Amino acid sequence: MRPNPRGKPTVSLAFALTLTLTSGGASGAEPEIEEILVIGSKTNASRQELSTSTGYFSEERLQDDAIYNVEDIFARTANAFTGTAGFGAYSIRGVNNNGITGAFNASNALASVVVNQVALGVSSGDYVKPSMFDANSAEILRGPQTAVQGPNSLIGAVYINYNKPSFDAGNEGLLRLEGGELDTLRAGLVQNIVLADDVFAARIALEKRETEGDATNSTTGSDDVQREDEETARLALLYRPNGTDDLTFEFTYLRNESDSNAFGLVVPPPGGDLFDRVQPYNVDDEYPSDFDQLSLQVGWQISDRWRLTSITGSNQFELFQGFDGDLTAFDFLAVQGFIEEELLSQELRLNFEGDRLSGLLGAFYSDGEYRSGFSGVGIFPDGEGGVAPFNTTTDTLETITQQAVFGQVTWSFADAFRLTAGARLNREERDNDNFADNNGLVSDLSASETFDQFIPSLALSYDLSDTTSVGISYAQGIQAGGIAFAVFLGQSNPYDEETTENYELFLRHQSADGRFILNANLFYIDWTDQQITSTLPGGFPGFDDFVINAGRSTVRGVEVEIEWSPLDGLDLFTSIGVTDTEFDEFVLNGQDLSGRAFPGAPDFNVTLGANWRNAQGWFAAGSYSYVDSAYTEVSAPAITEISERNLLSGRLGYEADQWRAYLWGTNLLDDEYELGLFDGTVFGLGGAYGRVGQPRTLGVGFQYNW
Repeated sequence: MRPNPRGKPTVSLAFALTLTLTSGGASGAEPEIEEILVIGSKTNASRQELSTSTGYFSEERLQDDAIYNVEDIFARTANAFTGTAGFGAYSIRGVNNNGITGAFNASNALASVVVNQVALGVSSGDYVKPSMFDANSAEILRGPQTAVQGPNSLIGAVYINYNKPSFDAGNEGLLRLEGGELDTLRAGLVQNIVLADDVFAARIALEKRETEGDATNSTTGSDDVQREDEETARLALLYRPNGTDDLTFEFTYLRNESDSNAFGLVVPPPGGDLFDRVQPYNVDDEYPSDFDQLSLQVGWQISDRWRLTSITGSNQFELFQGFDGDLTAFDFLAVQGFIEEELLSQELRLNFEGDRLSGLLGAFYSDGEYRSGFSGVGIFPDGEGGVAPFNTTTDTLETITQQAVFGQVTWSFADAFRLTAGARLNREERDNDNFADNNGLVSDLSASETFDQFIPSLALSYDLSDTTSVGISYAQGIQAGGIAFAVFLGQSNPYDEETTENYELFLRHQSADGRFILNANLFYIDWTDQQITSTLPGGFPGFDDFVINAGRSTVRGVEVEIEWSPLDGLDLFTSIGVTDTEFDEFVLNGQDLSGRAFPGAPDFNVTLGANWRNAQGWFAAGSYSYVDSAYTEVSAPAITEISERNLLSGRLGYEADQWRAYLWGTNLLDDEYELGLFDGTVFGLGGAYGRVGQPRTLGVGFQYNW
């Protein structure tokens, strides 16, 4: 069982400390400060104006620190946590993106991952790890974003914003090469091309990332159980027919091919532990995938105050699964599965910018198909020391059509006050077709449900001074219901939507010289009609699960983020997250779990980091992150308790006008920690098995610019 989170400093004390810190921030003259605009706001709101708690990573920090993909972003963000694909790849504010119980979830994500302003599907958001190579910024918006982003943003949204073609950059480009331990290789190429001055430009980015990892299969002899093998290509085109930003067409094509092992599960050998990094299966894991994304963004500046934006997106994701179904060194059961997603979306936004009044009016449509299935023939551990026959084929398809209109208005009144109100009218139509053949018992079930939702949000801020503001906000988060299927038992059951009421106090402070930023949010979330996954009597966990609206929970906490540039060339930053999660009403398979914390919800995390450059060309960047312990499976907290994490990573090097060379390292403290653990007793194993973090890895890098 996890320690009582109330043994930590209270969130009210933490917030009081942040208020105290603001007393010494502003002094001197007021130079012009470059505003950081949050793309995820959809309103050109600056980071200091936005009431949403936002973890922000600039292009400079992404380039200098040892940050490679979206998981590295989560590891450095307050109240964010990385886990294991398929069972909840990440959580925000203690809430798993796959739901509280981390069930197999094809369509109901609790957070959106948005690339090129187009949201990924549930499975692609779980398995595809967007690269930070050639990214302009990354944003993690915490708390419900459903009024503007949609129902799949109940706990937040993640924005990955890549660099666009540039007319000022001419035909500039770069080549980056990195190599290191564990047969690590990273190569990246960027080329900007101006095809017609001020009218037509292109940008090409190519990247290859691979490493074998440090886990081996003792049965097959494979030494790349925890491998990463990714290839990404991105083509971006920018067309301005008038040679100005009054009318722009931005087209982006992104393709990711992966042969990475999304799980890389290891099992303690006799007399050993998980960090012997051994897998005994007689079948090597395979999870190859292809992801293609097309996006077209059209922007029309109608006048100085009005702008119309159209964003058309298309995602296609295919994943093959091949794995050992019996989890042993014996040839009892091999399973093959697949996941397919097709998602088409269209959004229209009309923005208005006035002196005291600004607003957003939008419409959204999406049509998505989510298909998955698996097959296998053999025998399977029955969890009681014996085996059961296994001859199963499943094929599930869910089609979701979403239509919405949404809006937001901000009114600045009485000089120091600013009121922001938003709302979304949303309709979701869900059609399901599910087929299963389990040892000759065939079920072929179909069902349809429609959900209509009204989702409001409200925020009020007050400027204490030219540099400091405080405020209060309310946002509702709604996740649609659906139909749950027990694939082996051949049963189906509808379930209702779940709702969160989110209340926040926020502080925004930026010193007059722009060198010091302190942002903080104190939040409380009341969660009702919570969607809980429960295994039916006689069913198999994970496959014969119904979703029921049986839970009620509360989440409370605080985020504090500080950035300080005490000297030219030196940037310091820290983020602190405290989260207290608790099930108020929660009965799972007849067991009352009220009072228990959420899985994948560490109580505390902190990041400390620095970026340094000097006039002679030397540079260094690094970050240290501490994450408190947590657990993975709500039904087995003691068995699946995962360790705290102490992660230190960074780069040290020298740069000239056109090149840079550096040393890099990840997990420099060589900390041993688990990413996710699972209860092996269900399969007749003695304890926990799971996925562990990579050991310390060192290497060198070189970049050439032209």
